[in-house]
Amino acid sequence: MKQNLTRDENAVSAAVATVLLFGGVVSIIGLMLVSMLPIIEELEGSIERDDMSSQMMILAQNTEVLSEHGMPGDSTEAQLIPLDGSLSWDSTRGGMWYSATWQDDTTFRMKGILDFDDNVEVKHPESKTTAICYDDLRLGLTRPFYYSVPNWVDIVTVSAQQGLAAPLGPIKIKLLSGETLNSLVSMNVDESAIIDVTQYNQLRLESTHELVVFGSSGQGGATMVTPDNPSQIDQSGRSWNIPLPAGDSVIEIISKESNMITTVIQGMEETIIALDDENSRTGSYWNTALSLGEPTVISVATSAPSRLILVTEVTGSSGVVGLSSNTGSYLGTEFLTPQMDGYLELTNPSDSTATATWQSGGVSIPSLTTEVIAWPPTGLSGSPIIDVDQDIMVSWHNNRSNAISLGTSIIPAYDTGFSSGLRHLFATHNSAQIDTISTQIAGYEANWNYSGDNSFNYTSSYDNQFHSFSIGDGMHDISVTDGHPLRVYRVSGDSGLIEIYHDGKERCVGIGTTASGWISTELPWDTVAGRSELQILDAWKQGNHPSSYSVHLIASNDISDYSTVASAWIFHISRLTYEFTSSVTGMEVAYSNGAVLTNHPEFLPTVLKQPNDRSGPGPRFASTIPALNPTSDSTVGSGVMDLDIELAYRESLASEISYEVRRGWYSPYGSAIANLAASGLDQSLDWTIYPGNLDLLTDYVGWVPDPSIGTSEAVWHTNGAPIQFSLQLASLDVTMVEAVE
Repeated sequence: MKQNLTRDENAVSAAVATVLLFGGVVSIIGLMLVSMLPIIEELEGSIERDDMSSQMMILAQNTEVLSEHGMPGDSTEAQLIPLDGSLSWDSTRGGMWYSATWQDDTTFRMKGILDFDDNVEVKHPESKTTAICYDDLRLGLTRPFYYSVPNWVDIVTVSAQQGLAAPLGPIKIKLLSGETLNSLVSMNVDESAIIDVTQYNQLRLESTHELVVFGSSGQGGATMVTPDNPSQIDQSGRSWNIPLPAGDSVIEIISKESNMITTVIQGMEETIIALDDENSRTGSYWNTALSLGEPTVISVATSAPSRLILVTEVTGSSGVVGLSSNTGSYLGTEFLTPQMDGYLELTNPSDSTATATWQSGGVSIPSLTTEVIAWPPTGLSGSPIIDVDQDIMVSWHNNRSNAISLGTSIIPAYDTGFSSGLRHLFATHNSAQIDTISTQIAGYEANWNYSGDNSFNYTSSYDNQFHSFSIGDGMHDISVTDGHPLRVYRVSGDSGLIEIYHDGKERCVGIGTTASGWISTELPWDTVAGRSELQILDAWKQGNHPSSYSVHLIASNDISDYSTVASAWIFHISRLTYEFTSSVTGMEVAYSNGAVLTNHPEFLPTVLKQPNDRSGPGPRFASTIPALNPTSDSTVGSGVMDLDIELAYRESLASEISYEVRRGWYSPYGSAIANLAASGLDQSLDWTIYPGNLDLLTDYVGWVPDPSIGTSEAVWHTNGAPIQFSLQLASLDVTMVEAVE
């Protein structure tokens, strides 16, 4: 049989060729699969993006309706169903800001405001930049309000701050001595509480809600009360909710215009008409004496912008009130004065003589001196208006026996015109009365010196805020040599009354510079640059660094060197992010501040839904910012998630006539948002002919990128017409949990 075997070479060659051909085909298919894999993954990524973006659109719609039309306690629900990606919260990359100017032919720009360091650059080339004031908005579910009580205070009276839509209660207030919890006070939003400070050491209040806080010693005194929603331009207002103690007190309301005043006291509503004198420099006034058997919260509303003075010691003589000028600062050239018997102190901190005049009277105030005059002048009715040819400070006191002021008051900062600053210059002339000065740091750390009858140097810190010392007669100068601003109280006698701000409010830094370029200024908080997200969140909670804050530009105009000419609002808001993998990692769809955003494909920033705003008819612009705040028991991950979104409160940040409105966004989506919002510019003939020139743009109304190429900043353009600008903030508490099948 072996002899019959033969080898067919052709068959062997055919078999080998078949195997090689099969291997080649398999290799080609493998190479094709490898080359097609990114395409397959990209198609999968597109499915992921389209699916989640549609779900985020529904979430954005529900959130928008709740933010603009809901009331505290209202809620909405949404369900997010991931495919292969996962949901998470990003707390440090969801920032945005708005700014507005209150003077014509004025600009205000900022840089570095969403960084985590303590440096902010501002630009205002039209006039001298006097100062910058910062307010911590305490935005976020885990960011309580802190109120440090001065060491001379005996009694603290508190109630809830009323906003556009006040948060629901109950209000929980922790009484702290350092880090030690002494006790807990709980009350409803329409109630007040009285706290005896004398039984605590260095008392500090930690509150879940923003409060109205009055500190008093002895029998009380007098103070100017901050409105519920003060004007951004002059700090006047139209409504107040005031916690009054039992006993006798007086409230007086003054306004430059005729006024309709409505009060609600212990459930009884009353309406009064107060008329001004159109033929003289005299405004309107109304006052009423109250005698309460128990602590009560009273409500006051006015038809015209007004100021309210509270006196709690009617029969005594320990009321001192620093009067606000028509620009809202303590330093100014026009003052609306009360129609209550007492004295006015007119202090001239400048190097030249000032002249103050009023109807049928006037006085010269030499440099670095204080003139005291009996007030109101005989024969004048209404609220007299004082006009001055340069910036001075004016205070009223009710010591009827002589011209010596007794009580407690804020000593305004000379470099800023507001309650805090880097330099406080003042004079005392009480002869036999020894005053006490109490300093409080309005920042994180400061080295300062006192020049006067007993000069010294001192260092204040956030953990050691207060320092007190006695002074005699003469001129006094408290100047910060390094660090953050101070707030200075003057305490004369054993009684006094003052409104206490929360620790992050009205931190003002003097600048005093005229420049056409950028001016570098220090944010009066600790830097958190380079720290982990957990450390940043803890700094936001403790108040060491603001998670969101407002900025007020104090600059020169035709009226005063201390005018608020522009404001801005800066927010770090948590964004909800859906992360997935496409042909590359790091793809996302995010909901942030009302916008739906994505970087798919290939990290290309794309806006799927613009942030909410409303415009027209006419030159009007309004926006409500939905701020999502995840609760501590929220979960993250790749499961099916149910979201319960509840409106905590809605706050009016501004409602004024503005001349320029700007909006900026945190990168990488800032340029995409600015350019998409201005998509209508393509139809503008003026913009085609004169690109980048706003002054020549007359056939378009809306957002315009500024500068026109590669920016995350946009300007609301109205062809030069003043803008009725309204900005609101809606704080939304979000609980995200895995859905139960």
